Order: sequence, then C-alpha cells, then structure tokens
Amino acid sequence: MDTTNTIVVIVGIIVLLFGIAAFFNPNWSRWINIPGGPRLKAIAALIIGAIMIIVGFIFQIPTN
Repeated sequence: MDTTNTIVVIVGIIVLLFGIAAFFNPNWSRWINIPGGPRLKAIAALIIGAIMIIVGFIFQIPTN
C-alpha cells in the first residue's frame, strides 16, 4: 500500500467517524459541509467515508 492510499484510507475513517458521531449527536453535523438536515448529513458522511476506504484499498493511486 502506497503512502497516498494510506492517507485516503485514514481520511475515509475520519469522515466515517464524523458520520457516526452525527447520528448520535446532531451537533456534530454542523461540521459536515453538505446541505440538508443532520440525518442527511450523517448518511452522506457515512457513504463518502465508506467509498474513500474502498477506493484506498482497491485502487492503486499513482504518486508521480
């Protein structure tokens, strides 16, 4: 796993954790910059975080 892929996976985990936190505490959804209500923001953060993790593990991102 390259350095770029590792960074993508770590950022995906952080976004996923923000989505989980926004489900349990709606105040966390203010940090998510997506239009809509707290639940919609949480769902979007969960989906985007999962996609980033999958992309980081499956695809080889070139660094040069």
